[in-house]
Amino acid sequence: MSTKQTIVDQKVAELAQLTPQLSRAMANTGKELNSNAIIGDRNWALNTLAILIGMGDMNDQLQVYVKAATDAGATDNEIQDVLNLASIYAGNPRAVNAARSIAPYLKRESDRLRPNVTEELINVGDHETMVWDNHAAGFPIVLIHCLALDHRTWRDVYPEVAKTGARVIAYDIRGHGWARNAPVTKDLDQLADDLHHLLVKLDIKQADIYGASYGGAIAESFAIDYPADTRSLALIATGLKGFPVLAQRADAAEKDGMEAQVAESLIRWFTPETIARNPWEVRYSRECVRHISVTNWAAAWRAMAVGDATAAARTVKVPVLALGGKQDASAVPPIMKQMAAAYPNSKLVTLDPGTHMMPMEQPQAVAEQLIKFYQAVNQNNFRKD
Repeated sequence: MSTKQTIVDQKVAELAQLTPQLSRAMANTGKELNSNAIIGDRNWALNTLAILIGMGDMNDQLQVYVKAATDAGATDNEIQDVLNLASIYAGNPRAVNAARSIAPYLKRESDRLRPNVTEELINVGDHETMVWDNHAAGFPIVLIHCLALDHRTWRDVYPEVAKTGARVIAYDIRGHGWARNAPVTKDLDQLADDLHHLLVKLDIKQADIYGASYGGAIAESFAIDYPADTRSLALIATGLKGFPVLAQRADAAEKDGMEAQVAESLIRWFTPETIARNPWEVRYSRECVRHISVTNWAAAWRAMAVGDATAAARTVKVPVLALGGKQDASAVPPIMKQMAAAYPNSKLVTLDPGTHMMPMEQPQAVAEQLIKFYQAVNQNNFRKD
């Protein structure tokens, strides 16, 4: 046996001791790796994409693995995340070169999901918030996201609602997303003030305010505090007032940390079937809960826990759509019915299926109801019954 072959055999033996799985996979030209891998096709493609960027490989392989990742369910946001991380670990030049190669795909996705939309940071007083704005000529709609998430909650609803011709605004609530470094939330009135400052910055005098869960509680406060700025309300999976149990979720995070809140949140938000499939909305929500600070999480829950629109709701005369879900484990149908009954000009619609994260889990059904509501208000023919 040659010296060279002996050295090769020694290296193979060393590799087998170090990682027998990789040794077997290499010996089988990758077949065993592919058949036994547990990371899944999406993560495999994203990991390969990151490796190629790190190697400085800007040929057609980048396009191949972008397509492989998207075919396996990866979103443009996740591919953008790979680019962003590459700038840190592989260096800006390689990240920029990769961006040039991937840019056509990202542009197509952006045009498909958010045609003519700008994404920019806007100062609203004591902090900046990220804003989607399509600058359309129609009457403005503001979309307010759920607790722990950010403006991307509306990823699939936004483009559908924008087809009405409305000017559609989605932004990050104080303590969330790009507004995570804002001074800590005090109460719902403060969050209503934040929205007012944003509308002033955007030169919007009046808008239709649509909020989901925490965002719905903010919408209720905004309509009460700024009635002249509110043409209508859509309250999705939203209660009329808070409950002590909400403050307990703040206590739990302060005691056990955010990782301990992930499973409970997902179970409350989505159906078991959706969690098992692990689509983008579950992946996105999981990471948002993991990344929000305990301080911002706790402040948001406590603000919602003490919110109470019971007395003031009867003074809100604008059209109100109360949009609930039959399978919602948080804003259960009786809570939605109570909330709708408190507003003198409201209509209750219950989606089936419909969960707490309806804007993401049932986006088409939610968009359809919001469009019908918007058009009815526009045409001045909204009816409670």
